[in-house]
Amino acid sequence: MTSFLSFKGNKLIGRSNYIEWKNNADLFLEINGYMSYINGTEIMPIKEGKETSTYSTEPFTRELGARYADRISEFNDNNKRVLGALKSVISNDNNDCFKDKTSSKDLYNSIIKTFSQTSLELVGCYFDKIVDTNYGSFNNMDEYISNIQLSIIYLIKLNQTISKPIVAWLILKGLPSQYDSYTSRKYEELIEDLDEINVSKLANKTSFNNNQSYYKYCNKKGHIEDKCFIKYPELRNNYFNSNNKTKTSKKYYKSINKPKFIYKKK
Repeated sequence: MTSFLSFKGNKLIGRSNYIEWKNNADLFLEINGYMSYINGTEIMPIKEGKETSTYSTEPFTRELGARYADRISEFNDNNKRVLGALKSVISNDNNDCFKDKTSSKDLYNSIIKTFSQTSLELVGCYFDKIVDTNYGSFNNMDEYISNIQLSIIYLIKLNQTISKPIVAWLILKGLPSQYDSYTSRKYEELIEDLDEINVSKLANKTSFNNNQSYYKYCNKKGHIEDKCFIKYPELRNNYFNSNNKTKTSKKYYKSINKPKFIYKKK
């Protein structure tokens, strides 16, 4: 019995991180072959070496006795290893609380009984995770939306669904202020058919990276209200006057910085 996967996640502290911990812990225990000792799939070896609870009345031979002793020893060693692995993924405080548990099965069941939540608490927890999620906690849009979708999947398992428009609004709400133009554009695009919103398309890299300003007054991209020439024609003159001054200044500085050469006649 060898471990080939380290635990991915934080140690169990309490109810605050129980859900994430259990998902990571179950994966860790299952892949490393530990879960069979916890759920009772792997049982104490019996004298006949068969899957039966009856015991033979026939005396052991020395060979069978030695083999049985080896199997018992191996089972006990593995059970201790599983118990140690489970203790390694919970906090020191929790180890103190459960120090009377001498088997991995008893420890695991005690953890579940102590920290598991009711269905209503789980629904509230997953919903809070969606509401409190913000883009700044992730590396990119894909990670951000995937995290929200994961909580939605857990809610569906609890027979609770959130409508697509609300999910889309929560996703856009969690974006930072520098993407205001992106969210404004999406609000205009998505309002046409709320029932057909595709949440996954919100992570489309092309639309997300194309973060141009958008103003619905003139239905044009590339600017916002306070820079709209159509709504405020006087801005056009100011813009061109400013550009002309900039060009004149550039020509002036270019001329004075241009090196002068004096050629002497031979």
